[in-house]
Amino acid sequence: MNKMVHLANILVIDDEIGIRESLRIIFLDTYEVHLAANIAEATLFLKEIDIDIVFLDIKMSHENGLDFLKTIKTTYPTIPVVIITAFPSSQTAIAALRNGAFDYIVKPFDYAEILETAKRALNQRSSDADKENMIYSLRKAVHQNFFSTTEALLHAIDAKDSYTAGHSKRVSFSIAFISEKLGMNTLQTETLRYGAFLHDIGKIGVSDFVLTKPGPLTEDEFEMIKRHPDIGYKILEPIHFLKDSLSIVRHHHEWYSGEGYPDGLKGDEIPFEAMVLSVVDAYDALTTDRHYRIKYSHKKALEIISERINVQFAPSITEKILSIIDKYH
Repeated sequence: MNKMVHLANILVIDDEIGIRESLRIIFLDTYEVHLAANIAEATLFLKEIDIDIVFLDIKMSHENGLDFLKTIKTTYPTIPVVIITAFPSSQTAIAALRNGAFDYIVKPFDYAEILETAKRALNQRSSDADKENMIYSLRKAVHQNFFSTTEALLHAIDAKDSYTAGHSKRVSFSIAFISEKLGMNTLQTETLRYGAFLHDIGKIGVSDFVLTKPGPLTEDEFEMIKRHPDIGYKILEPIHFLKDSLSIVRHHHEWYSGEGYPDGLKGDEIPFEAMVLSVVDAYDALTTDRHYRIKYSHKKALEIISERINVQFAPSITEKILSIIDKYH
């Protein structure tokens, strides 16, 4: 049985039917050809079909091919775009190439040249796809290695304070679920999840005695505890892919009233994601045993957080989060 061979998809965009048909005939035996008479039709093809190469007329009636070239390269950066022009000039070529065109061909067409251009463009797309896959794999490996290392640090913190063991993991898991229920997008959810996982990493720089003290902390001891968001921020600051999560790590102990730490931010000055984390963080802390108290019940923890709305916690978002926690508890 013969295997089905996937033919590359070529999109031809030209307002002249003769040009479209000429290119269709040239490509017909080698590629899947899609024809668009204007930018609106072309946009639909790009959305609905995995286009491999675009042949784009640079001058169409009432439409600017160069502007659409910029749009394609912004939205679909790996698709090679070959410019079609009847008026070749160095300015045209330079403008097209500067805006990301792979090449340009001149009307009337040379049959062999067009096929060779399509072949080179397809090879370029394949090469770019391989590079993208390699970059993705490298990034994934870096992330995995980093979080393996980070998890080891968190285990070290857990070893210092057995009562908070697993706290960061639980908060990270809960916050991913809650952020989705709040309608946050994938990027926001990922940013929150990373921030939650790493929010207490600065405690690695806090004395064991202070972390495990069974009674109330002195003023000096509390000042030591208050340093952990800043320590965590400085540990993570050099890591580029965590830049969106840094404000969460730094500001998860800010209070809506401005009485929190480390920067005394107030109200809307506090990053939204940090407000979300502060509620989930508090709930997990209240419902687990600590050196200085036994855990509260689910109901009591909700009551305590509710009483601190407008002081420690932002009103609207806290009410939504508590509703989600109560519903899915």
